Amino acid sequence: MKIAMVTEYAYPLLGGVPEHVHFLSRELAHLGHEVTVITGKLHRDTRDHDRAIQAEGGYRVERVGRLVPIYINGSLARASVGFRVKPRIARALADADVVHAQGLAAPMLPLWALRTSRAPVTVGTFHTYFTPTGHRLYRLFFAYIRASLARVDRQIAVSDACVEAIAPLFPGRFDVIPNGVDCDLFRPLRADEARPAGPPRILFMGRFDPRNGLDVLLDAAASLKGSGYDFALDVVGDGPTRRLYERQARRLGLWNHITWHGLIREGRDRLYREATVFATPCHLASFGVVLIEALASGTPIVCADNVGFRQVIRDGMPGAFVPPKDPEALAAAIASLLDNPQRRTRWGAEGRDLCVERYSWPSVARRISALYDEVLAAKLVSGTTAPTRNRLA
Repeated sequence: MKIAMVTEYAYPLLGGVPEHVHFLSRELAHLGHEVTVITGKLHRDTRDHDRAIQAEGGYRVERVGRLVPIYINGSLARASVGFRVKPRIARALADADVVHAQGLAAPMLPLWALRTSRAPVTVGTFHTYFTPTGHRLYRLFFAYIRASLARVDRQIAVSDACVEAIAPLFPGRFDVIPNGVDCDLFRPLRADEARPAGPPRILFMGRFDPRNGLDVLLDAAASLKGSGYDFALDVVGDGPTRRLYERQARRLGLWNHITWHGLIREGRDRLYREATVFATPCHLASFGVVLIEALASGTPIVCADNVGFRQVIRDGMPGAFVPPKDPEALAAAIASLLDNPQRRTRWGAEGRDLCVERYSWPSVARRISALYDEVLAAKLVSGTTAPTRNRLA
C-alpha cells in the first residue's frame, strides 16, 4: 500500500513525535508498504539528510510549506505556512491508499491532510496531553478542528492520558496504541562493554521547555553535590531557555559536573546505556518516549509523577516517581538508586524485558498496519470504497 504519513514533526527535528514517525514509517516499509512522510521545510537545506533517511529507513520524505515555531501548552510547537500549501498537500496525497495524520489537532499539515484526503483509509494519531487551561487554542478553532476530525475513519491515541485530554472536546472512538522503541538500537551494555571511567552518570534527555524541568534537575544535582555525592550529568537537548540553565548551573557550582551535548540524534543510545540513572522531572507528558528508551537500554528511572509517565511505569514496570517540581525529592530518589547497585541491576533487567514485550516497534507497527487493514476491509464489505491498487503486505 501507499501510505502518506503527514506531520509537522519529522527528522531532523528531535522529540517524541519525530521518533514515532521515523520508526513507524521504517517498520511499515519493512512490512512492504510504500511510505512517504510529508512534512514542512526547515530553515536549512535538508535534501542530503532526507536522502540519507530514505536509504536508512526505507521511506521517502516530501516537504511542503515552511515550518515556523509557535509556543503553546508549555512547549515549542511547529506549524507549516506558505503559499498554496493546502493544494500542494492535496497533490501529495492524490495516489495514497492510506493517509495517516500524526499529531492530530496540530495547526496546519495534519488537519489539511484530513480535509483533502481522498484515500480509502484516513486515520490520525493524537500525541498530546494538556491540562484544562491548555484547551484554549482548541476552543478557538473548535469548529474547524471538529469538522476536520469528522473525516477520520479511526482515531489513534498513544495513551489513555491522550484520550482523557482530547475526548471532552472531540468525543468518539479511540484506539489506544502506544509509542514504540527500537529495542535493537536502545539496548543494555553488553558483557564486553563498560561505562566510562569516573563517577556515576545521571542522564537528562529533552527539549529545554519549562515543562521538562531541567531547572528542577539542576537544583536536585546541587543538593546531591551538597550531600557529598560525586556524579557526572549528561544533558541532551536545547531550546530558548538554554542560557538560563547554563547560568543556573554556574551559579550552583555544577558547571564542571555537566556535559552539554546539545540536540543530537546519533549517540543518544550510547548515552542511555552508559547512564547510571535516567532522571526526568518533566511535569506534563502524554506518554513517555524517553522512559521507554531508557527502559530498553536497561537504565533505571527516576521521574516526576505525571499522568503520561504513569502510562509507562505501571503493571510491574520498575521506576521511581517523585512529586513534580520538587528538587529535594528528586535528589533523594536519585541518591537512593546511586546507593543501591543491586536495585539498579534488578530494575534494569526487569525494565528491559517488559519494554521489549510491550513496546518493540515491529509489534506496534503490526497493530497499526492491522488497523489499516480493518478499516479497508470494512469499507470493501460496505461498498464505500474501491479496492486499493496494492494489497496490504
